[in-house]
Amino acid sequence: MQYAEYFHRIEKSINAVLRKCFPATWDENHITFSLCDELFKRQKFVSLEGLDRPFKIIWDFRKLRLPEETDYGDIGVLVHLTTWSNETLEGVGLLEAKRRDPGKGSFSSAKTSQLKRIVSKAPSAQLLLYDYENVSSCMDNWSVQFEDHFYRRRYGEVIPFTHAVCLPARTAIQQGRYTTDLHKFGVPLSYQIVGRYFRGFDLETDARTIAGVKGNIARHGGPRTLILVGVSTGDAEPQLPEVNSNRYVRAGDA
Repeated sequence: MQYAEYFHRIEKSINAVLRKCFPATWDENHITFSLCDELFKRQKFVSLEGLDRPFKIIWDFRKLRLPEETDYGDIGVLVHLTTWSNETLEGVGLLEAKRRDPGKGSFSSAKTSQLKRIVSKAPSAQLLLYDYENVSSCMDNWSVQFEDHFYRRRYGEVIPFTHAVCLPARTAIQQGRYTTDLHKFGVPLSYQIVGRYFRGFDLETDARTIAGVKGNIARHGGPRTLILVGVSTGDAEPQLPEVNSNRYVRAGDA
């Protein structure tokens, strides 16, 4: 599969889930779990083409057993990257998810105190905004990274909007208002995953932070949802990171 087509499919899946969740099940945790169910039942192993190097991905997700409260946000994307020169990079991208208030332009559950606590442990953490309306104000921030002509040639149009926007949590704190005005500072969740995390960008690489996220430090449970990603840009097969199975379980397991 072509790299740009893969991104296109991820974005379409995310948009479909968000539209389905509103209004009846418009809850951050439900949206997140629904996204994972949709993405991982179709995309567990992918070999991508159209790049200078091989690009193979394997991914899965886990749910936190306990505790419910965490210092690391709602979602962790734990990445184990192996390069064509056989170097390895392990790190975690962290996201705190908030849903837009129905009928308003605000994300009232976003709190500065909570975000400050998260970035004190994870400076690259992202604020993930779920929106039931079409968001177009962030689209220029990623469009130069992908082949717009690919979509016009293949699908007859570009993707003009998204329903899930990521921006640096520190930027949101600096702005001080948690409204749809933050969209312009972000990128689609699909790009944050495929174009940033899968390439090794915006990851926390501090060993203690990684251990806390994996559940290997007793007083921290890690994010409620943990996405495990193995990436290889060479001949080696991608490998999933290992986590504490006493704290994280597969979806559907007790």
